[in-house]
Amino acid sequence: MSKKEAAPDAAKTDKTTEEMILDFGKGKYSAIPMAAIWAKELKKREENRHLTPAELLDLALREVLSGKVGWKDLKKAGVPAEIEAAAKKGE
Repeated sequence: MSKKEAAPDAAKTDKTTEEMILDFGKGKYSAIPMAAIWAKELKKREENRHLTPAELLDLALREVLSGKVGWKDLKKAGVPAEIEAAAKKGE
């Protein structure tokens, strides 16, 4: 693979968190509770135990804003009922 082919992929991942928030189509305020819940779920995972709280929150926010994680994924992870009700209001 040449450098020219790798460059477009690198540009996609180089977006700042601020740019991702501004480009988020589902409403940036619905992303905040999703990211907080996802950060708690990520903290439980062994591969993320070495991350600081700030790094966990940034990782969670990036995964939510990129579309890798949605309310359905949070529900599968065992989100409490009151948060699920908040999700319905946010959608």
